[in-house]
Amino acid sequence: MRLITASLADDPVLDVALGEALLDRVADGAPAAFRIGRPAPTLSFGRLDRILPGFDAAVETARARGFTPTLRVGGGRAAAIHEGALSIGIAQPADDSTTGERFAALADAVLGAFARVGVRAERGQLPDEYCPGDWSLHAGGVKLAGLSQRVKRHATWTEGLLIVRDGWRARGVLEAVHADLGLPLDPATVGALDDLVPGIEVADVAAALRDELAARGVVAEVPLDAETLARARALRERHAL
Repeated sequence: MRLITASLADDPVLDVALGEALLDRVADGAPAAFRIGRPAPTLSFGRLDRILPGFDAAVETARARGFTPTLRVGGGRAAAIHEGALSIGIAQPADDSTTGERFAALADAVLGAFARVGVRAERGQLPDEYCPGDWSLHAGGVKLAGLSQRVKRHATWTEGLLIVRDGWRARGVLEAVHADLGLPLDPATVGALDDLVPGIEVADVAAALRDELAARGVVAEVPLDAETLARARALRERHAL
């Protein structure tokens, strides 16, 4: 499997579009790819958020607080990431695996990475968490990661947002955005790994994730190729708000 760690944080919308580009490239026959990204401050909205009366206000609230609003590749609802987080995703050819099996595979890899840095996290939904779902990963009453998925005819994309540091930054913007959207949120569930492991850095978790992937199979780190980047640029406007 290819491992891509290129950063496009100078353009948060293009950074999101890269996930769809990897999905499309795999659908066209490229090998599976796992991406580990370092994002800029981004408010990742889901398609269900767009039908809510307060969506336009939520987009402007995110922008006013310094978070670029984007439309994510997978499903789910509003989630906030920033420089203290990781965005991850795996594009793989469609096979006979189920949606649940693909979620479980990514969740297990992330849980394994968390264990490598000393955090025993669990899977499941916390009451009134942001972007609620059965595939949330949490510890100590704090949501640490959320997973979502998109399926095309010939490929699938399973992605996750992992908050490593400075959960307070995500908490503030999520409280305001959820108020605009009219969605419940318990602020106490918004946090980060450094709430549990003081001093942990994003690079520590990225390294743990790479080690976990390597332990699970052959992973070769490769640069971002020009064709995938061009595809991301062509898809960029689909994710702009």
